[in-house]
Amino acid sequence: MNLQKLDLNLLVALNVLLTEQSVTRAANRIFLSQPAMSGALTRLREHFQDDLITRVGRSMVLTPFGAKLAPQVVQLLTNIGHVIGSRPFFDPEQSDREFTVVASEYLLAVFMPQVTARLAALAPGVTLNIQLRSRDHEQRMLTGQIDMALTIGGLALPSHPMSPLFEDEYVCVAWQGNTRIVDRLTLEDFLECDHAVRLMPRDHSYTLEELWLNAKGYRRKVTLRVPTFDALPRLIVGTQLIAPMQRRLAEMSAQSQPIRILPHPAKIPPLVAVLQWPSFREDDAGNQWLRWLFQDTALQLYGPPPALTSHPVQP
Repeated sequence: MNLQKLDLNLLVALNVLLTEQSVTRAANRIFLSQPAMSGALTRLREHFQDDLITRVGRSMVLTPFGAKLAPQVVQLLTNIGHVIGSRPFFDPEQSDREFTVVASEYLLAVFMPQVTARLAALAPGVTLNIQLRSRDHEQRMLTGQIDMALTIGGLALPSHPMSPLFEDEYVCVAWQGNTRIVDRLTLEDFLECDHAVRLMPRDHSYTLEELWLNAKGYRRKVTLRVPTFDALPRLIVGTQLIAPMQRRLAEMSAQSQPIRILPHPAKIPPLVAVLQWPSFREDDAGNQWLRWLFQDTALQLYGPPPALTSHPVQP
């Protein structure tokens, strides 16, 4: 068996090429240049002596061999991640292990400080590498580059296990001096007001609130887009704008900003914060302990977790 011609990076490239069936999309997904991905495809074609993906009309499709190979490559990468991430035991007081945790910006603000405080006390030698979600999130989960992810139920990956942590809801915030809003925010007022919204990254272009409004056919006027949710309360001060955001984050912001928190009039279903981990890390002792820490912290802060229901943006 000659493994010198196919390293792990080339196997990852093979997986995204077979999944995306496009050199351009595959390159974007794992942050390679298009010439580099084209070069990888050439090497893979030479190795397997098959085109793998081929043009039919205006589209690229898998060859019969490529279609046969695709699920095998996914399984192979999963097994590799399992081997690389395996540990026989875990002692939190003695471990110097490093874990990579991907967290949404919202959960990073409202939940992670409590987790890191407990981690420092219970496992002082453990390092957390906390990152925001990137476009290649699914691929990084598949290949074991991520140990755990904190996200919202509707944005979790269906192919990996998950555990609900706590529930939150969307509200609207307005400057205390906003004269457009009186005692309550009606749906008519909501749609007529100018809005400030969080500009989502390219991996998913809409917030769950926006997806719900779009599904209901509601249209509003957005005049301010900002890169983070926690910037919204600061940037609407002194304006007549309203901004949708999560209640827990809004309540944190109200401690330092002159804002009012109003019920969201569109009756958006609650959002559920979930913990997710790669399926092959299910039995990893360190991952199990860290999952317990997240789950127990949520339990102490917010009580028993909610049930995971259907996609929260379906009307």
